Amino acid sequence: MNASTLRDTQKPVLHVSCVPRKDTTLLKISVSQDDLGILFRVTSVLYNHGWDILEAVAETSHEGHVQDLFVIRSWDGADMTEPLLSQIRKDLYGLFYERKPVEAYLRENNKGEILARKIGDPEASLKLYNPISSDFTVMDLRLRDTPGILFQITEALFHLGIDIISFTANSGEGRIRDSFLLRTSLTGEKLDEKTMFPLLRSRLESFL
Repeated sequence: MNASTLRDTQKPVLHVSCVPRKDTTLLKISVSQDDLGILFRVTSVLYNHGWDILEAVAETSHEGHVQDLFVIRSWDGADMTEPLLSQIRKDLYGLFYERKPVEAYLRENNKGEILARKIGDPEASLKLYNPISSDFTVMDLRLRDTPGILFQITEALFHLGIDIISFTANSGEGRIRDSFLLRTSLTGEKLDEKTMFPLLRSRLESFL
């Protein structure tokens, strides 16, 4: 696949490319300035086009450049095509540079129902903890594998001002385990166990 860069003289640079792999695609998104909600925006676009994110890792340089790597897979086993990648770039441009609200983007594409969807999984489990040896909070979720669930999770984190440093998903037999490394966007520190843990738990449990 050819890489493409979207430029604006007054705005940071967004660079999107992908590498086809067996059964999955590696999607690379580079942003010249770090920004809260990168994964939130990306998940909304991929959900709209019928793709799951299996893994995501954010890498930030000392200059503030961010490169996000996503392992993605189509819901119906389709391949990533140039026209589709071009549309994904266009959609991301609207969300990053035109600052179009994600909610408006989804409604324009008749996907607004996910904003109020409840999973209703009685077996869902959520664990939050702050390892002594790490600078990040660990969040571990186990629940029914449902298209768009990662979007709902990232939406909750975005609105609480929580940055996602990395994410991995492991699925099998209709269930999924999502593991996140998190930190607050304001201070770059772990989440406070007395204040942020209850807020985050309440937000997630409202739709799980």
